[in-house]
Amino acid sequence: MKKIAFSIIPLVIACLQVVAQTKQVTQIDSLLSAMTNRDLFSGAVLIADSTGVLLAKGYGYSDRENKVKNTPRTRFDISTASNVFTGTAITSLAQQGKLQFTDTVGKYIKGLPGGDKITIHQLLTHTSGLDYFNNARGFDYHQVKNCTDVMPFMRTLPLLYNPGDSCQYSSGNLIVLGAIIEKVTGRSYQDYITQLFIRPLGLQNTSFTPYYTLKESQRQYAIGYTKSDSGYQRKAYDYDNGFIPLSAGGDWTSVTDLYKFDKAVFSEKLLNRNYLSQMIGRHTHPWDCCYFGYGWITTVKDGYSSIGHLGRSSAWHTMNEYYPKQQYTIIIMTNFGSVDVEALTKQFEELLFGNPPGT
Repeated sequence: MKKIAFSIIPLVIACLQVVAQTKQVTQIDSLLSAMTNRDLFSGAVLIADSTGVLLAKGYGYSDRENKVKNTPRTRFDISTASNVFTGTAITSLAQQGKLQFTDTVGKYIKGLPGGDKITIHQLLTHTSGLDYFNNARGFDYHQVKNCTDVMPFMRTLPLLYNPGDSCQYSSGNLIVLGAIIEKVTGRSYQDYITQLFIRPLGLQNTSFTPYYTLKESQRQYAIGYTKSDSGYQRKAYDYDNGFIPLSAGGDWTSVTDLYKFDKAVFSEKLLNRNYLSQMIGRHTHPWDCCYFGYGWITTVKDGYSSIGHLGRSSAWHTMNEYYPKQQYTIIIMTNFGSVDVEALTKQFEELLFGNPPGT
């Protein structure tokens, strides 16, 4: 009888953990539903652990005027959260032996400022000194079809600092990385990412659809809304904050697709353990509680450590975080520019993990 009693203990513990987990996810769902009812949230959320998806749900509307509801498959502009595609693609090319992180930019792209000194490693970790690529006036995004098209403009920008002397986030790094991918593969960035990730992983809701081609009838794309004293205003489908749907951001995807990608990355389906470790390593000094990896950022604060990337624009925000210790994934996408996804993520962390003593 004693042996039977002892064998039941692990089962009881497991059942209690499932009950607690269900309660926590229910609390998050209730929180989001309450926010939606008060017109404080609109979007989609996915939460998963090592066993699979615990919550995947849309809240509010992708089109408020026509009452089109958000779903887990709704496409959101994820802004710079899409940098993880670029970082993973570059690391994959290194694993294939087609480039090295120590290669200089000048080996692939001629005429860029500091091109003979800047390395691919420095582009990936935002330590190159390259300027933010869309700071100048008069740049015509409609003429840009791929990353290489942006290089003539990049050649006109002076370095902000000597390569390696500092660390400053710049989308210019990502757009140059995209041009390097195009040079090495002989394909446009969009085509290569489609070949490497989108088709093999079945990312049916992921695309590089240009803003100016979108019609309001294409309801799978969430319309963005900004908030003013007079209420919510539609954000036109245009080049928001300069994020051309390329290697520096602006891609469209859903919470379900981004989860598929994250799962493939951290299960070593796309990269072997050595290259995965290099990609998500902490390669810089702390930058606002963050450490830059290769397209991925490790965030350490409030007792939690997560790996992912934030994306923010005027009307669409994304938080994509994987927690190695807890083996949880939290993905938030919203088409309300007023939502603070970082604060919302913190609330989720506290509900799911409590207050752990360390990372």
